[in-house]
Amino acid sequence: MRGLRAEGRAGLVPFLTAGYPDRALSGRLLDAMAEAGAVAIELGIPFSDPLADGPAIQESSQVALDGGVNVEGVLALARSFRERHATPLVAMTYVNPLLAYGVSRFAHDAAASGIGGVIVSDLPPEERADVWDALAGAGLATIPLVAPTTAPGRLPLVLAHASGFVYCLSRTGVTGDARAFAGELDALVASVRAQSDVPVGIGFGVSDEAKARHVAARAEAVIVGAAFARLVAGAGARGADGVVDEARAFATALARAIAGVRKSQ
Repeated sequence: MRGLRAEGRAGLVPFLTAGYPDRALSGRLLDAMAEAGAVAIELGIPFSDPLADGPAIQESSQVALDGGVNVEGVLALARSFRERHATPLVAMTYVNPLLAYGVSRFAHDAAASGIGGVIVSDLPPEERADVWDALAGAGLATIPLVAPTTAPGRLPLVLAHASGFVYCLSRTGVTGDARAFAGELDALVASVRAQSDVPVGIGFGVSDEAKARHVAARAEAVIVGAAFARLVAGAGARGADGVVDEARAFATALARAIAGVRKSQ
């Protein structure tokens, strides 16, 4: 992703909940994202209390859990994907699944499965140094979250832990909210760029081509999650092949919309 920053380009980073709507279709959807030109894929580890996520991703997480998907299943999905594609994978998780699995064990197994980075959405970088050290020690990129409400004085501490990219939230709230991007987003991105050479990703609320282009003018990674969860939600009615084709077409349209967008900063 550093190459994108050097070239002034942006790329699509879709988020998919591992095991949603079922294990087999989840693997096919990952393939579709790679085939559509994603520069990386966020693979969500299902969790029973995903407080940062809106209804669409909460539902996807619960369906995956009901289907028996656990951390071992997520890593198996990643290993299978890695046999077919070189597209980078980033695990998106909350801290509880890591603690339950064992942090050092997770760090080792995630790296061995072909996962390249980890986002721990509810763990600030100044807490549980053992968790962050274990992840980094296994060679995993640690990707922090920053928001329009992140205090300027705290930003250097957060960025000090960043590798892979910095995940900038487009606004406060939860994923999938239809509200417009925060007016402070440009100032936040400018502050991050002034203090770090790590690429920038922007997510929360990117749901169509126009919003994707808006984000691509400001970041290297255009992160889209809830829109894919909503698309997949009708899998039973449309059939597996139809859902995969629809997801691939949507991802391809987003990737094409992003291509060629010039950075505004």
